Amino acid sequence: MNRKLIGCVCLVAVFALGALQSSIADEPPKEKPPVAKEAPKEKTDASKGSAAGNMNAKERAFADLLTGAVLEGTWRMTYFDKPGEEMKLGDAKSDRYEIVSAVKSGGDNWVITARIVYADRDVNLPVPVRVVWADDTPMITLTELTMPILGTYSARVIFHHGFYSGVWYGAGYGGVMSGQVTKAESPAKAQE
Repeated sequence: MNRKLIGCVCLVAVFALGALQSSIADEPPKEKPPVAKEAPKEKTDASKGSAAGNMNAKERAFADLLTGAVLEGTWRMTYFDKPGEEMKLGDAKSDRYEIVSAVKSGGDNWVITARIVYADRDVNLPVPVRVVWADDTPMITLTELTMPILGTYSARVIFHHGFYSGVWYGAGYGGVMSGQVTKAESPAKAQE
């Protein structure tokens, strides 16, 4: 199987696999606009998940910053299952991943939808992950997720100050990844 594809899918799954334009921690709190005394009450939209409505400020910022993001960086791989050989990381290889959306589905559970372009295919892959927090720093965790044809992967990736960094592994191999998160260029801008 193509090792680049394995690394790509793993990173996408972690960020799905997915550099923040501004730091979550350094983003100043936004002031709420003044509310009129007789403001009408907002109707509840039944189509919205209750998890999205229960997000705190840092979770909303994380979802906003990952949605429509591009992760550009490098990954390096090593093998764990070569008896008698010293474990060494290989050379850094460039990668680029697009995150379509980051949606909280309840508790610590999220769905990161990543765009994967491979050969003649262009698909959006929803990946269930868990997001845990170290103070103001989100970490995407993926534990033994089996993806058809691609295998089973685990990963841990943190996001801080516009960068991501993490580790990933599959059956007998794994590695490290890091890079920067930016917002994807809008299709209208790309045509100019």
